[in-house]
Amino acid sequence: MRTGNLPANMKKARVIQIIPYDFNRVILSMKRGQEYTDYINASFIDGYRQKDYFIATQGPLPHTVEDFWRMVWEWKCHTIVMLTEVLEREQEKCFQYWPSEGSVSYGEITIDIKNDLLVDTISRVIRQFHFHGWPEIGIPTEGKGMIDLIAAVQRQQQQTGNHPITVHCSAGAGRTGTFIALSNILERVKAEGLLDVFQAVKSLRLQRPHMVQTLEQYEFCYKVVQDFIDIFSDYANFK
Repeated sequence: MRTGNLPANMKKARVIQIIPYDFNRVILSMKRGQEYTDYINASFIDGYRQKDYFIATQGPLPHTVEDFWRMVWEWKCHTIVMLTEVLEREQEKCFQYWPSEGSVSYGEITIDIKNDLLVDTISRVIRQFHFHGWPEIGIPTEGKGMIDLIAAVQRQQQQTGNHPITVHCSAGAGRTGTFIALSNILERVKAEGLLDVFQAVKSLRLQRPHMVQTLEQYEFCYKVVQDFIDIFSDYANFK
C-alpha cells in the first residue's frame, strides 16, 4: 500500500488519483508524537542533468500549508514556481500560502512579504515565480512566456545552488509536469541538439502520476520547442 493511500494521508490530497509514489516521495521530519507527519503530497523529479532537481507538489490546502513550508525549509528550497491562480472559475485551486501584507506564521515558520522565510532567528530568502495566464483547462496563448520563465528560474538556480526547485499547480501534475518536461526538453535541445518529447514525458510519469495530463499540454510542449528554436535561430542569424 502506498503511503499516500493511508486514510490520514488521503485527507491531504487535492485529487485522490494524484499521490506520490513511495520510492521518490518527499519525506518531512516527523513531529514528535504525531503519526504520519512525515508525509506531504510531493515527489522528487529528476532534471536533465541532476537527480531530484525538482519537487513536484500540489497547491497547498489550508490544513497542509504548514507541511508545504516545512518542506521548503527542510529541503533548502530557494525557488518556488506557481502555475495556478488561487481561484479559478470561482473555485479554490491553491490556498494562498504567502501573506498579502505583513507576515504570517505556520507552526515554527514565519513568512513575511519580503519573501524572508524565518525559523526562530534563522532567515532565508525564497523567490516565488508566479506564472499567470495558464488555466487548468487549456494552455497559455503563446510559448515565449514559458521560455522566459524557464530561463529566469534557471538563472535563480545558478545563484542559489543546487537545492530542489519547488513546482506546483493545483494538483501538481498537469501544468507542473508540463513545466518540468519543458525545462528538461529545452536543456537537452541546448546541450545535445536532440528532441524527444515522448521520452521526456514518459520519464516524468514514472516519477509522479499523470504528469502532463492532456493532449493539449503535450502538444504545447512541441509549440514551445518550436518557438525556442525560432528565437534561437533569429539570435544566431543576428549575430
